[in-house]
Amino acid sequence: MREEIQLKLHTDKTEYLLGEPVVAYIEVSNIGTQSRSLSNQLDPEYEIVKFFIKNGDKENLFRPSVVLDSLFRTSLIKPGDSMNAAAKIFYGGKGWTFNSTGKYQIRATYHGLVDISNEVQSNIAEVNIRSPMNVEEKEQVNLIMGAEQGLFLLFEQGDHLINGMNSLAKLTDKFPQSDLAGYANLALGKNYSTDFKDFQKGRVRKAEINKSIAHLKSAKDKEIGSYFKRQAFLTLTSVFRRSNNIAAAKETLNEFIQIFSGDIRNSDSINKAKTILNELS
Repeated sequence: MREEIQLKLHTDKTEYLLGEPVVAYIEVSNIGTQSRSLSNQLDPEYEIVKFFIKNGDKENLFRPSVVLDSLFRTSLIKPGDSMNAAAKIFYGGKGWTFNSTGKYQIRATYHGLVDISNEVQSNIAEVNIRSPMNVEEKEQVNLIMGAEQGLFLLFEQGDHLINGMNSLAKLTDKFPQSDLAGYANLALGKNYSTDFKDFQKGRVRKAEINKSIAHLKSAKDKEIGSYFKRQAFLTLTSVFRRSNNIAAAKETLNEFIQIFSGDIRNSDSINKAKTILNELS
């Protein structure tokens, strides 16, 4: 019966610069002839999907920074249908996952079958983590590969991560055209798009719309992978709507649809974008 459930894994590309955030995309599909009740908790934090990273002869279980204790939730998946998720595996409980150059193999297991205790195995995706090619890239890597930077990029927010924010802001200022700056711009843009409650200082930092827009507009034009690019477009749309710039929101959504419409894995996001466009018309 478990052969009726298929788990596929892929990454945006096969080569990354050291320090570049790697996202693993998974697809759980029902390739059988009957509907199946499957867990829809695909984020690594639930530990229904587990990731294994192999470098050389050593394979390690990816440990997320946060583990969530939750009731087992399921969805009824019809034959031919699937569930998709993006897992940010670049940073976890042990720090930066891909912390040195070389070839890595990534695989995943799925433990979400209600009626079977066995796991479903994914294919293996291989990525090469390359060294900086020049002094400028080396400085970019140094600016992004800190513990606070990793957490900030992972959660895409966190005013309390002061050193991490400062390093990422320096990265965007000094190397604005670099792809690594694109990831930093996405996280900074999302952070500034909302209020932040600082419980230690007992104050609230209000959303800084202009800062958010500047960072997000820069991020969406970089080669930062489909997850981060999608977040940049959708967050930017939300910020434009909240600031009552409807024309800019429409323009951003139309650009998003044009870029992502060719990938069936983004169909849910495309449908969401089209629904928002209809609401704005």
